[in-house]
Amino acid sequence: MAVRFLRRSSLLATTAFLPLLSGLPAAGQTASSPGIEEVVVTATRQEQPLSKVAVSVSAFTAEKMDALGVKNFADLAKFTPGVTFDPDSNDISIRGIDSSAGAGTTGIYIDDTPIQIRNLGFNSNNSLPSVFDLERVEVLRGPQGTLFGAGSEGGTVRYITPQPSLTDYSGFARSEISFTQNGAPSFELGAAFGGPIVDDVLGFRASAWFRRDGGWIDRVNYQTDQTTMADANEVNTYVVRGALTWAPISNLTVTPGIDYQSRRQRDADQYWIGISDPGSDTFRNGTPDFMPDNDRFYLPTLRVQYSVPSMEVISNTSYFNRAERTGGYSGTLYNLSYFQQLINPNQPGGPTDPNLNPCPQCASNLYPLLTPNGINLPGLPNYKAVTTITNLQENWTQEVRLQSTDPDARLTWVAGVFYSSNKQESREEINDPQLAAITQYLFGETVEQAWGEQLLPNGDDYINDTIGHDTQTAVFGDASFRIIDTLKLEVGLRFAKTHFDFTNYANGPQNFGYSSGTGQQSETPFTPKGGLSWQVTPDDLVYATVAKGYRIGGANPPFPLAACQADLQNLGVSNVPESYSSDKVLSYELGSKDKFLDGRVSIAASAYYINWNRIQQFNYLPSCGFQYTANLGQAISDGFDLQAQIHLSDSILLDTSVGYTDARYSANSRSGSAPNAPLIAAEGDSLGAVPWTVTFGAEYDFTALSYDSFIRADYEFASHNPWPLITGDPLTTSYDPGLVNDPATNLVSVRGGATIGSWDVSLFMNNVLNAHPQLDLNHQDQYTLLYEASTSRPRTGGIEIEYRY
Repeated sequence: MAVRFLRRSSLLATTAFLPLLSGLPAAGQTASSPGIEEVVVTATRQEQPLSKVAVSVSAFTAEKMDALGVKNFADLAKFTPGVTFDPDSNDISIRGIDSSAGAGTTGIYIDDTPIQIRNLGFNSNNSLPSVFDLERVEVLRGPQGTLFGAGSEGGTVRYITPQPSLTDYSGFARSEISFTQNGAPSFELGAAFGGPIVDDVLGFRASAWFRRDGGWIDRVNYQTDQTTMADANEVNTYVVRGALTWAPISNLTVTPGIDYQSRRQRDADQYWIGISDPGSDTFRNGTPDFMPDNDRFYLPTLRVQYSVPSMEVISNTSYFNRAERTGGYSGTLYNLSYFQQLINPNQPGGPTDPNLNPCPQCASNLYPLLTPNGINLPGLPNYKAVTTITNLQENWTQEVRLQSTDPDARLTWVAGVFYSSNKQESREEINDPQLAAITQYLFGETVEQAWGEQLLPNGDDYINDTIGHDTQTAVFGDASFRIIDTLKLEVGLRFAKTHFDFTNYANGPQNFGYSSGTGQQSETPFTPKGGLSWQVTPDDLVYATVAKGYRIGGANPPFPLAACQADLQNLGVSNVPESYSSDKVLSYELGSKDKFLDGRVSIAASAYYINWNRIQQFNYLPSCGFQYTANLGQAISDGFDLQAQIHLSDSILLDTSVGYTDARYSANSRSGSAPNAPLIAAEGDSLGAVPWTVTFGAEYDFTALSYDSFIRADYEFASHNPWPLITGDPLTTSYDPGLVNDPATNLVSVRGGATIGSWDVSLFMNNVLNAHPQLDLNHQDQYTLLYEASTSRPRTGGIEIEYRY
């Protein structure tokens, strides 16, 4: 029993729920208290025990992620207080800081390489690495701009890969099969192995993994109600990693490596509410066009580390190449929602409006074209338009830093230089070869008569292609000085020079013809940080920090001003800004890390107050369907996060995390400069973060048939947001009375298993109560009766087998 307990309990002690076991041995050493082991993180770019880091950090080791059944970041977010994840856009909100416009607000790193994306157009989604064969994942809450640069405005997520060993062989293999209620089975198979090729001189690490997440949403023909493809939202993920470490001399290592990942999702995780029955696990989507998401990246890196007494030099060179092609949104539903506004007899500009009627022959008797259960287009029953959004990234990164190596020195420090050159392309296309037929059918006109333009030769009725370049050059430093034995002062700063430029091309009838343009924006941001930490006792740490964060500004592609003039006039916009500047946060945090009762009770807590100014936001023009980015509004986010663990006995472990985030606009945000311009957001509107998140886990370790065994249960709660989103506020331009905030969610999972020699065998069940909360309720616009939503994967159970060498 003791072996199993020490193994499992120690992995729990090194994760997000145990960041505060001060004074314990470093990772790999067992302390006197049973089951307690310290984890070492690099949240400050130097190796430090997590309990000594004066930052709010959650660290998930590979073993912990196995214990929790984590397969992706969506699973991790549930166990991380203060973090909200949007699986549709891959947006990560930390402490409420998140915006879909402009540059990213959360830094995403693979080791020392940033990979987050800028939103150049619609649906610029981040790529998130898989969690197979990782050493750990670190989630840093609060702005991390000093050490991690632009984009780490709300926080940073770091995926840390295992490095090759020059002395020891290690490896593991894992397989899983599971079954989803009324869905397709899922399975995975992966292996990792590494060790010395030449002892103390040359080592390697290699891994490969495949996972299929079976679908559970059926694609149907909305006209016949027949299933055309069962379990259409299947996802296949392939991952390959490899690295070599060469030590030509004792104090120098050279580590080239490569990561490759391909994720292919056949269709979106959305269902039509009108034709689905969640109570009987029936989820159906009748959209004529598929919305796939094919995301691939490869990342070659070169890390060089040279050590001398009391300091080391680390160089990281990397090239991140990514291609994503996604449906993004349904071109069919988007076009029909636009067309039905033109034939809506109750809308200004509709058939009954004698002053603004743009189409006197509109087929108003067909209104609405989109009904709760499908499409009302009897004259064109097979109409389909397909949207394709392509995002390409080519990111070159070079960082060199010099840092101290003695953690007990009175002064510890990091200093470095950083350079990145990122090229990104965002291309949005709507291919509609039936545009001529539907224009004649609805309006009695040709495409040229109705739109003033012809279809493009490839059948596109809209294309918008933007190529952007981001460059950053920065110098940074962070130092911690021990004033007295128990009191430390930390100071950090970063000076950067940033530049963004773009070229844009757009064409097609829905763009009202050809357009093109260029733009640029340059800045010199300064990002400081300061803090004090007091080691009150070997078991108690108190800290306070003040930090600034920012994200790079940008420039706006052109759009047809003449076609959007009515929107601009209604919004009180006299001049569309050619560029927008960086927005900034100023964060204040007070935290503590404590343990009691000989380490059997441990608590980490922090409270924060964040002021966010000049927020980069979209200003949407509803009639013409375009948008631009501007610095609009300010917000305040405050709250707290708490993580705790209790050893009730040598066999019973309880752990919990609690987060509360109140992130709301602190002033009215108007669409234009006029005092009476309409509101984009009103004071008190929510930024979208879930206020309360709570997880509670209980584990029991025991011996069964002479095998070390365990059983574990986890409960996850996310509260309803009581404050209106801007779409739910009647005062704002985005108000949509049909949309409501997500309900509270409650999920339960269980897992149990045993260690049999080198084999770990576990049975698990996720979403035990088969909860189906209606999440992300949406439709094309406020006049569209066809609603879509997403939900949690239905009850899923299976078996996982793992072999460790």
